[in-house]
Amino acid sequence: MKKSDPQRRRKLPAEGIQRLYWLLGGLFLTIIFVVVIVIGDYGLYQIYQLHREEKGLNRHIAEMRVEQDSLYAEVARLESDIKHIEKLAREKYRMAEPGEKVFRVIERNP
Repeated sequence: MKKSDPQRRRKLPAEGIQRLYWLLGGLFLTIIFVVVIVIGDYGLYQIYQLHREEKGLNRHIAEMRVEQDSLYAEVARLESDIKHIEKLAREKYRMAEPGEKVFRVIERNP
């Protein structure tokens, strides 16, 4: 039995080194896998960033549609509502009907 023990002891370090290589190789592959999945071009972080950007763009599209609808309504008013056109002419261009006076108010800063 004593002869088998030294032989067995000689094999254990080699087996231990082989196990260490397998462990390090597996750890290395796991790290590479995690880096590629989490940080890579198609990784989880990139997917998260793209999802946030998509939400922001969808919100912006909704805002632009509301603005577009209000501009279409304004165009329709300008094409059909004479009173609205007169109001804009008076406010924006300081126009007046015959017999009216236009006053310009100058505000003073205190």
